[in-house]
Amino acid sequence: MSKIKIFIGTSNDEDTWIEKIYLYSLFRNTKSDLDITFLRPKKFPDWDRWGWGTPFTCFRYAIPELCGFKGRAIYTDVDQMNLSDIKELWETDLEGKPFGMVWDTFMANGSKWKNTPYERGWWADSVVLMDCEKAKGHMAPISEIAKEKGTYKWPFFEGLGQPFRQKSLPFVKQLDPVWNSFDGHNTSHLPPVFDRDKQQMLPLEQIKQVHFTALSTQPWHPIYSPHGRSTHPRQDIMEVLWRYAQEVAWISDPQKL
Repeated sequence: MSKIKIFIGTSNDEDTWIEKIYLYSLFRNTKSDLDITFLRPKKFPDWDRWGWGTPFTCFRYAIPELCGFKGRAIYTDVDQMNLSDIKELWETDLEGKPFGMVWDTFMANGSKWKNTPYERGWWADSVVLMDCEKAKGHMAPISEIAKEKGTYKWPFFEGLGQPFRQKSLPFVKQLDPVWNSFDGHNTSHLPPVFDRDKQQMLPLEQIKQVHFTALSTQPWHPIYSPHGRSTHPRQDIMEVLWRYAQEVAWISDPQKL
């Protein structure tokens, strides 16, 4: 089997702590060969990043072209931890569609959509399984994305029929929410909610990829985060994170432990 190609959106150096733990978790939980590329701002010096929510927001949309529009690729944000063999995600049947993403039923300020005939929510592009060849017709060339004022995220999703799930299903395979669990939540849990904390929680043993989405509870707290520090609500997830952190530290320098 060819290597599993993974692209990780990250900062230049503000997320080094979680980068090491995330990498360790990926290799720890698989026997497959991984080909990992970090998408950092310094690799894209000519891109206009004004209006991005993170230092790496739009780099993910360059992946199909970076791959020569061939094969598969997995994209994830850096603020994650793997808990299961990533090979399972890699081998997911996309049913001929270009993208696989988790559906998020959280509707912040979305009450105006309550009475529409469509299921309202968002595809979570923080974990994306891509068929790079099929994705070609759904993403602008890198030369255009790099010059986009603001974020290319919205034109991309509007082209898929967002925010209505039914309109985008011809292009997006809905992934199991265990592959992008927002701080332990089941993002696909229905009915739609207007408060993230009202989404159903997944048991730890079911989570395959946890995403630390609440910036205030990220232990490494990158300097680009404007949020104050607070305690993560899932102690069981934190226990795994700190255990992995200790294992990473031991590998780096066993004499210090």
